[in-house]
Amino acid sequence: MNCTPAEFRRALVQAFGTEVSGDLKALRLRRGPVTLAFRMHPEAGRQLGLLHIAALHVDISVEHGEDSDDSDDHSAVTALLAEVDRATLRGGG
Repeated sequence: MNCTPAEFRRALVQAFGTEVSGDLKALRLRRGPVTLAFRMHPEAGRQLGLLHIAALHVDISVEHGEDSDDSDDHSAVTALLAEVDRATLRGGG
């Protein structure tokens, strides 16, 4: 991702409020039966003249709600991941 850990956390908190917990290394998002964990690893960004573009590697795992026999859990995880994707989109073309 092209953001800092603080920017990523801020995007999640803006979208999900108190459902987000953690710090700038690891976050958790808990909604209903689903808990997603985000481990953030800043990478070397790019410098284009005076513009610095941050780079962030984010590992996402499902801590709760991954029961393979429960299609409701799978649907809830898929829906929440789609919301996270929308919440962390950045402008551009």
